[in-house]
Amino acid sequence: MPIVKIPLDTSGRIWKETSELSFVLRPSPHDGVGVFCTHGIRKGSKLRLFPGPDLRFVPNEKQAGNPPLEIFCDRYGIEDRHGNRVAHDFGCMEIGWYLNHSETPTAHHDENYDYFASRDIQAGEEITIDYNTL
Repeated sequence: MPIVKIPLDTSGRIWKETSELSFVLRPSPHDGVGVFCTHGIRKGSKLRLFPGPDLRFVPNEKQAGNPPLEIFCDRYGIEDRHGNRVAHDFGCMEIGWYLNHSETPTAHHDENYDYFASRDIQAGEEITIDYNTL
């Protein structure tokens, strides 16, 4: 089976909106798999990384009785002292769960965990966040 390349908009246009076709998963120089944009994105644009329902909360007590759940929550969750906020279905995670950390991130979130471009982002560039802000 031939390898199919994801088409990138290399026209140099910087788009103001993102859609389900704006992001792809690819090998990352940061860590394993990362989220990359298929077209340029203008600074301040909302990034459609978590289009599903709000995050699921899994309390520590529920994780303690289920070692696989505990591992998934630890690897993919956003932890607080009472538990983790995680995807609704680990078998079908939104693309935003694959965001990697960077000291110079291309995206940031607001208090509702909606994500925005921190600067103009070029087609093919990885979308990264600062994990220290979670």
